[in-house]
Amino acid sequence: MGNNILNPLEKEMLIKLYRRSPGIKLGEFCRINDVSDAAFKGWIKKYDEDGLEGLYRSKKTPELLPEGVDKTAENYKRELIKTRIELERLKKNYTLSQSPDGKQKGYVTLSEKTTRS
Repeated sequence: MGNNILNPLEKEMLIKLYRRSPGIKLGEFCRINDVSDAAFKGWIKKYDEDGLEGLYRSKKTPELLPEGVDKTAENYKRELIKTRIELERLKKNYTLSQSPDGKQKGYVTLSEKTTRS
């Protein structure tokens, strides 16, 4: 299978897509989406038990939210903020540069801006 690691929202999207496609077998769905059957079954189980929070890879994050704040809503807000930041960087022609060993180096300009005469 592929080396790409999916974030919790992507995993949730795949689960919902699979559940909306009753005519497709789990094995074929996983093959099409480049996910192992065992991993996908695990995601479904965790999602059914804990919702979106169950799809996070690490539970080591300390509890930072005050009592009574909906964790799922806060996670969606964080993902939305990250997406908006990335969108603004892309609008300004910036992308994240990585070194050959895979470490993030910083933001670089994609290409020179073109100006219309």
